[in-house]
Amino acid sequence: MSKLQYFIKGNNKIAYRYYKRSKKNLIFIHGLMSDMNGQKSVFFNNHCRKENISFLCFDFSGHGKSNGDFINFGIKDWYKNLKDLINYLNLKNITLIGSSMGGWVAMLYALNFSKNIDKLIGIAAAPDFTKDLLWKELSDHNKAKIRANKIIKKKVSDDFTYQYSPKLFKNSKDHFIKDTNKKFLKETILFHGGKDLTVPRSYNDKFFTNSNFSKLINITIKNADHSMSDEISLNTISKFI
Repeated sequence: MSKLQYFIKGNNKIAYRYYKRSKKNLIFIHGLMSDMNGQKSVFFNNHCRKENISFLCFDFSGHGKSNGDFINFGIKDWYKNLKDLINYLNLKNITLIGSSMGGWVAMLYALNFSKNIDKLIGIAAAPDFTKDLLWKELSDHNKAKIRANKIIKKKVSDDFTYQYSPKLFKNSKDHFIKDTNKKFLKETILFHGGKDLTVPRSYNDKFFTNSNFSKLINITIKNADHSMSDEISLNTISKFI
C-alpha cells in the first residue's frame, strides 16, 4: 500500500495516497461523510494496479484523516482540495470518478479544467444537491435551524447519521452546475442505482437537455443502491475506465 501522505496548505492538511504507475491517472473522489478507504476506492485502486494506471485517493477537509471539523466546510472547500492536490502532484491525463457529492466536485473540475481530464465518471452523482435535493426535503423547522446557524442531523441507519451545517449550504451556493455555461466536451458516464433512495435515477437527466456535457451517457444498474458498492456495479463501472 502507498504510504499515507499529507498535503499542507495554510491551515488545511489533506490526507492522500498516490500510487504512481504510469502517465495515465485515475482519481477517486469520495462522497459526503465518507473517506478514501471505502470499498469503491479499494476496488478502483486494485483495478488500476492491474491496468497499470496511476491512482489517487484522498480525504476531503473534515473527513477521514484530513484535519478540520466537517461542519465547517462545503463544496467550495472540497473543490479547492481537489484543485490543490492535482496542482501539487502536477497530474494530467486524468479520469475522474466521483461518488455522490464527489460527483459534484468532479463535474466542477472537469468543466473548469477540461484540458487535464480525459474522462468523467459519476457514481450516483449529486450535483447541486444542497439546493435541488436536500433543501427541498428539509422541514420548515429544520430550515429555520439552518438559518439560525444551527446543525441538523438526519439518521439514515442505526450506525450512520448525516450532519448538515449552515456552512454546507453557504459554501456551496456559488458552485451550482446549473449556473455555469462551461462545457466538458469529452466522454461523461453517469451511473445510477435503480434502488437508490438518496439520489433519484432521473436526477441527472437534465444534462441531456443542456450543453454542459456533450458526450453524456446515463447508465442505470437495476438492483444497485446509492453506494453502488456491489460487485455487479463495480465490475460494470470498471469496464468504462
